[in-house]
Amino acid sequence: MKIKEETKVRNQGEISLITTIPKTYVKALNIKSGDTLEWILNTETETLELKVVK
Repeated sequence: MKIKEETKVRNQGEISLITTIPKTYVKALNIKSGDTLEWILNTETETLELKVVK
């Protein structure tokens, strides 16, 4: 199943950015407070993969 959503990115302090995880993803992946997101950056394809670590 593929789901595509877009969210805005905004500043959080001087060197960080913040965004939200759409509710659709939270429900589909059962993401809960306290879970960890692993960020995997592929600079060749300019993609960012998020992995939920329980």
